[in-house]
Amino acid sequence: MTQRYSDPADAPWVLLARHLAAEASASERAELRAWVQADPTHLQILTTVTRAWERASEATPGPVLFSPADVEAAWQRFRPLMTAAVSTPAATPVVRPLWPIRQLAAAHRWQLAAGLALLLGAGYALAKSGLFKPREQVLTYASAAARRAVRLPDGSTVWLHAHSRLRYAGVGPEPARGVRAVQLTGEAYFEVLPNPARPFVVSTTTARVRVTGTAFNVRAYAAEDSVEVSVTHGQVWLSHLAPTDSVQLLAGTRAALHASDAPGRIAARLRSSPAADPNFRAWQTDTLRFVDAPLTQVTQTLRATFGTTIELRDAGLGQCRFTGTFPHPQPAAVLAVVAAATASRLALDERGSYQLQGPGCATPASGLQTPAASATRTPRP
Repeated sequence: MTQRYSDPADAPWVLLARHLAAEASASERAELRAWVQADPTHLQILTTVTRAWERASEATPGPVLFSPADVEAAWQRFRPLMTAAVSTPAATPVVRPLWPIRQLAAAHRWQLAAGLALLLGAGYALAKSGLFKPREQVLTYASAAARRAVRLPDGSTVWLHAHSRLRYAGVGPEPARGVRAVQLTGEAYFEVLPNPARPFVVSTTTARVRVTGTAFNVRAYAAEDSVEVSVTHGQVWLSHLAPTDSVQLLAGTRAALHASDAPGRIAARLRSSPAADPNFRAWQTDTLRFVDAPLTQVTQTLRATFGTTIELRDAGLGQCRFTGTFPHPQPAAVLAVVAAATASRLALDERGSYQLQGPGCATPASGLQTPAASATRTPRP
């Protein structure tokens, strides 16, 4: 009667060793075939042992690495053995060699196969019992004066803004389990590979963002007094590190956590709102697009994207509205177009700051506003 092995930890290691040493009889091969068919995980054990045996026989030993291709290849090689018809072979003459060299070699192969099977069996039992855990990967990425795109071990993609730093800790790609943890200083745009079983958590000095698979931007420079999160696809949860307050952000919304919300201080309740600046990803998309935007918003976007300081010398300039698209934008080129569209004069001082001076789109003398000027300009790439 064929023995059944319901628990992989009770695998027939002696039988596997005889199979590897080519010592298994027809009935033993039939028993091994029945064991393999009893549970899908048994095939993995068989191919793991087979691959290890093959590598142990190589002249130069290599690491025991298994991929789906290795498993399939090993199974295809041994399928004829496992599916061979079970029958009693006809009696054949027994030929005994004059010298026992081959017998000694066969015994040596049997001992090696048995030892290897028992060793792999012990390793498998340790893995099943939880004593052996996959090694956690801890990687650090940093950007200098330009943005940088990186691919994380779990398959997610991150774009790091200039002068940003990211630390990733996880246990590798599917089908691993556990939290994918990221520590961020600076600004980054994330496209997270969906995996409900492995949440993706971004932590800053004051906030935590938790997702399972979505696309979003986090701005958390140490020199700024806030953490801003804007979502483009899917949804995320933004929360304080210490308090339990959190807010769900859907696509097209944002939320900010200010320095006054840090642990130990009274925190304002987190709230979501529509994305205030459509160009919050300009540093990553490399395109600026303004549609009937107030000039004050244009200057704020340039400051947030490039760190450019811009001063409107005349209050009326803030009332002007601007429309324009800038592929591969540079602050000086954008401001030159804005100055031409608003009939203003652009100047650069010794500190590297820009000033715009001109009549603007209001009449300061009377205090009455004239209809806002609309300047439309789409420069060539």
